[in-house]
Amino acid sequence: MTKADIPTSIKLYYYNASFWRGDTLRSALYLQGFPFENIHDKEKLDELKAKGKVPFGTFPVLELDGKILAQTPACAAFVGKLGDMYPSNDDPFAQANCDEIICGCNDVTDTTFSAFKAEDKKAAMEKDIDPKEGRLHMHLNGLNSIVCKDGSEFACGKDHGLTVADLAVFWMFSWLKGNAMLPSGFVLSFANLKKIHGNVEKNEKIQAFKKEYHPEK
Repeated sequence: MTKADIPTSIKLYYYNASFWRGDTLRSALYLQGFPFENIHDKEKLDELKAKGKVPFGTFPVLELDGKILAQTPACAAFVGKLGDMYPSNDDPFAQANCDEIICGCNDVTDTTFSAFKAEDKKAAMEKDIDPKEGRLHMHLNGLNSIVCKDGSEFACGKDHGLTVADLAVFWMFSWLKGNAMLPSGFVLSFANLKKIHGNVEKNEKIQAFKKEYHPEK
């Protein structure tokens, strides 16, 4: 992407909450030094919906010089391409792998939310984490198998460094770790996801981002 392609105005619409879908985009923009308007006021989100500018009825949504972009994987890919947080064009497989990882994070989230909505939440979650037939275990195990294939701490490999896929895994893993419905050791048992989380956690810019956008109360 050339400098001419970089939007002069970037607006990010997402709820006022620490969740991986919004924070992947926020932190990627922050780490790359791209100024953006962080819009989380409910009235403004509702206003965007009323204008018909939320094509899938949910957030995050990016407004780029007036153009609307939705869906987390697409938004993450675009934001990554603004700088150097997306695999290079000469490695299309790595680019697809980056997208694959973020789609995997979506699968993990959808399965987890399904358990939250069940009448017997505890029973639903116990079923989902079963190593043999559990859907959440399947998704996390699948995600764990497609990252760090070169043995490094980077989701798409050391050659590509820190990408939006790393940020997506980091924020999603953080969310799952704090989920009281999950056994304490369950999430930590996925070694590659844990490795990515630890690598991103020690990034000084991520720590600065957390202090600015999610200060401890």
